[in-house]
Amino acid sequence: MKSEQPRSEHIEEQATTTTHTNGRHMRGLIWLCGILMVLVATAIVYFVWMMTRNVDTFGKGLRILDRSEWLGEPPTSVENLILPVSHVIIHHTATEGCEIEEECVYRMRMIQTFHMKSLGFTDIAYNFLVGGDGQVYVGRGWQAQGQHIKGFGSVSLSIAFMGTFISVMPKKKQLWAARRLMEEGVRLHKLDTDYHIYAHRQLSATESPGEKLFGLMKHWPRWTEDVNPLRSLNQEPLRLVERPAWLAQPSVEMLPPLKWPVQKVRFECTSTDTCETQASCTFRIRYLQTFHIESLRHKDINYNFVVGGDGNVYVGRGWNFSCDVPDFEGLIVGFVCQSQPTTSQRNIARELLARSVKLGTLKRDYQLLDDLN
Repeated sequence: MKSEQPRSEHIEEQATTTTHTNGRHMRGLIWLCGILMVLVATAIVYFVWMMTRNVDTFGKGLRILDRSEWLGEPPTSVENLILPVSHVIIHHTATEGCEIEEECVYRMRMIQTFHMKSLGFTDIAYNFLVGGDGQVYVGRGWQAQGQHIKGFGSVSLSIAFMGTFISVMPKKKQLWAARRLMEEGVRLHKLDTDYHIYAHRQLSATESPGEKLFGLMKHWPRWTEDVNPLRSLNQEPLRLVERPAWLAQPSVEMLPPLKWPVQKVRFECTSTDTCETQASCTFRIRYLQTFHIESLRHKDINYNFVVGGDGNVYVGRGWNFSCDVPDFEGLIVGFVCQSQPTTSQRNIARELLARSVKLGTLKRDYQLLDDLN
């Protein structure tokens, strides 16, 4: 019996040791499980946060930074945009570009400050901006009217590419992000499924969005050459560039008056290369005036009006003076083109004639001589 007592005590001691060891293992497992659960929960929370921090994220790599992320100032006032929108206007910011988020955030703040402090806008002008980092930055967003082009903020959405693209191509990821943003707009029912895309320069006297970007835009499926449907939504669709604005020289002689109301209208091409910006069209019109006066011996540019490829109407002899054309008394409208004006140029000319009828300078039943068809 004496020999069995030590053995019993030894067994009890081993059992106690095993129990303590098992307890430590159990506590270790509990701690490990707790840590794993915390890590999993953290991962889930982070994933949910990443998915919801930008409510407009498309889910295909597009990242949209809201105003709080680029530290935007609040607007001084907001006018709501009627959705869905059918027209998108593409701009460039005419600033330096940016390639990383920090640079683009800085650029956003500088643009907003310039627009609000120097131009007197109520906010940054654009609805969205696309950085060279391939990310989209919310300007006024989907809901608010922009101030990108006077008169068009209520009927269009503006997307500006950060940078200047007169001689430099935009980055592929900028183009990709802009395309995905517009796809997202359709998905969210912010853009009409049949929306149209225009360049800033088609509606205003500017280089924007730059020659290089505009050249790419012409190959986009939704790019629209004819701006007339959009311009008709503006209160002042017809843009006349008066003679001082294109730096016209004075007539070399007194011009014969044009008798109102005019019965006949004649369309002509200038037989020159076209022009797509106000700068290039101004150069073209000045060249035409010089050629008409010095080479053809006319008293002035021999058109009453000239429709440029930039969407502007350049005033030649205007409504008051007739042109030097034998056996023709009427209005001569020129188109800056080689042989055929564009559809947009023709529509603008029709707007001009409609205004002439309203002013009483052109008869309602006028006769159009158009040999360009």
